[in-house]
Amino acid sequence: MLSDTQWFTETIHGKVRINSIAIYRSLSSEIVIKLDNNLSVSEILRWIRNETIKAFTAKYLQTPQVGALNNATGRWNELIATSLLSEIVFDINHDTEACIAVFSLPNSRVQTEGSDEASSKFLNLFSNNEFATEYALAKIKPFKDNIFLPSPDYIIAVLENKENSTFVQPFLEQQARDPDSLEMYKFLKGKLRIEEVKAAISLKTSNRPDRRYQPLFEAAMIKAMGHVLQQSWQYYMVASELTSADRTIFNTAIAPHGIALEQNFKLVDGTYPYTRKADLVPLVAAAIKQ
Repeated sequence: MLSDTQWFTETIHGKVRINSIAIYRSLSSEIVIKLDNNLSVSEILRWIRNETIKAFTAKYLQTPQVGALNNATGRWNELIATSLLSEIVFDINHDTEACIAVFSLPNSRVQTEGSDEASSKFLNLFSNNEFATEYALAKIKPFKDNIFLPSPDYIIAVLENKENSTFVQPFLEQQARDPDSLEMYKFLKGKLRIEEVKAAISLKTSNRPDRRYQPLFEAAMIKAMGHVLQQSWQYYMVASELTSADRTIFNTAIAPHGIALEQNFKLVDGTYPYTRKADLVPLVAAAIKQ
């Protein structure tokens, strides 16, 4: 186990930050064992939380703030899902000789004026050549710098470029072992063609009512761009806990551009409860059919 200094950091304001990634790495060997023993993700997250609470209480004689602990739990959930998705895609590639990539994106940030990059990390996936006059992305080039949206948690792409494809399996192996790695994104950034992107994924432990509409805005922007570019990009919601309200909204919400066009375009293409690795297999299968 890491020292308390690595698990927690005391800020200059007297608060204590939970170093979620350091904790995950410290417990990773035990997490792998629990996954191999088919424990549910919720059980594993509860165990990591308890280990964190015990260590925090031993050091500071009080329990950590619920908000900080919930934020850390969300990050641990993403790390587990990254490992599982990487394993699933690695196996499909190995068995079928396909070249599927799944990877996380860094958070989108507003770029300084004159930057060569878009604020959207999603748009930065595509080659600059794709924005040239004769290519599809030229349709959105005039307002590319005015497109703002949060980064999807994951992208699933099917690569056609053989030079790019040779790197995918090693990156997937790396992600399975070190799910905090962004090496796949860094490598593919600025290299993808629009038809290679198949799906974006939102992953949550649960969808708080006040935050439920953030991923829907993300979905709306991606769907609107896909419509203009004539791409059938899919958007999937994944959560450990799905309420009846979640299911109603995610399964029936209309894409905003559908209202303008007077057509009931689906906003979310699939909603998946996530408790174990097997729950993510149908999602990957649906994405790569596109």
